[in-house]
Amino acid sequence: AMFAVMRVVPFYTQVPFGAIPMEYWKLLFPTPYWPQIEKYSRQHGLNPYMVASLIRQESGFRPDAVSYSNAYGLMQLLPSVGRAMARKAGMRHFRTRDLLNPVVNIQLGTLYLKQLMDEFNGNSGYAFAAYNAGDDRVVAWQKIGKYDGMTEFVESIPFTQTHEYVESILRNEHMYRVIDNLSTQEASAQTAEGHTVRQ
Repeated sequence: AMFAVMRVVPFYTQVPFGAIPMEYWKLLFPTPYWPQIEKYSRQHGLNPYMVASLIRQESGFRPDAVSYSNAYGLMQLLPSVGRAMARKAGMRHFRTRDLLNPVVNIQLGTLYLKQLMDEFNGNSGYAFAAYNAGDDRVVAWQKIGKYDGMTEFVESIPFTQTHEYVESILRNEHMYRVIDNLSTQEASAQTAEGHTVRQ
C-alpha cells in the first residue's frame, strides 16, 4: 500500500500536510511490526519512530529484502554485523538467514543502532550516516571541520546517497511524529464529541 500511494502521489514530500487525507499519510508512513519495534527500541533506549523511520528507508518494511551489498531484512544488516550483534545479545547458533526473521532483525538492528548512537554521543544524524556509510567515514568527516548544527553536517556529507539517506530518515521521523500527534488529537476530539452527544 505504501508503494502504491507513493506512485499515485510521487511528490508527497513537497505538499502541505493538510493537502492529503490522513488515511493516505498513514499508508505512506505505516507501522507494521510495531510491537517488536516498540519493544526493542525501548529496551535499547531508542525512540520507536526513529527505528520505524530507518526501516522505512532501508527496506520499505519488506522482511525478505536482500540488497546488492548483501544486507538482510527489515533493517538491512550485513551478516558480519548480525553475527557481532548476536554475540553481544548472547544469541546462540546465529545463522545469516535468521536476519530474514523480523523479530531477530529488529532485535539486532536496534542493538546496532544503539551502539552507533552511543559512539556518536546520542546524535542521530551522525548515527544514521554511520549506519549507511560506516562509522569510520563519519569520524573522518567530523575531522574535516566543525559543523554549526546537524543541518550543516548533513549538507556537507560528500556521498550523495548518504546525504539523501540521512535527510530521508530525519524527514520520516518528523512525519511519524506529526501523524501520531494529529491522530491523537483527532481521537481526543472524537471522544469528547461522543461524550457531549451522550450527555
